[in-house]
Amino acid sequence: MVQETALEAVRNRKTTKLFILVDDTLGTRYKVINPAGEVLILPDLLFAEDPVLVHPSEFTNEFSEIQLDAFAKFQAKAAAQEALAKAAALRAPEPRRIDPEPPKKKKTPSARKEPAAPTRRGLGAAWSSPRLTFYKHKIEPLHAKQSFKVSVEGTGDFEITKEEFLLQFNDAVMSPSYRSDGLYTYAQIPEKAWRYRKT
Repeated sequence: MVQETALEAVRNRKTTKLFILVDDTLGTRYKVINPAGEVLILPDLLFAEDPVLVHPSEFTNEFSEIQLDAFAKFQAKAAAQEALAKAAALRAPEPRRIDPEPPKKKKTPSARKEPAAPTRRGLGAAWSSPRLTFYKHKIEPLHAKQSFKVSVEGTGDFEITKEEFLLQFNDAVMSPSYRSDGLYTYAQIPEKAWRYRKT
């Protein structure tokens, strides 16, 4: 299947490669197809701010063959699901059941709306390890402004917010070991990590 219309894509901050954008309605995440042809849901902080439109004449320069093939399969699957949904909608609807109206409740003067929960900040998780190690299951639940602390034996404590981690440690977030195994360990502490060391 040859794609004849321009595609929306987002550029990865670290690798500068374009990921095909298939869904940008997930709040602070994008559903994308990476150059390896994998359909992923990733934090939007991993990408440059604005999506770009890529013209069909630029596809071979900007996207891998595997990536374009994966996009074609994704489109075909989405079209099939849409056709199934339309067919289901065309079926005769079940007769509507009329429920008796429930008794009206008296209003109580104490019914007040709760204020919205403030954005969480401060330390949200902490662990120690022989080398600088990031655990996905500990970092993912944190709010963007919450921090986590990694105590590296013989070196000290490193405290990083989730937002800083996603922006600065893109290589760890995008690594296969972090995505599939849920952890990433640096053999040596990278230069960029030293600014987060607590003295």
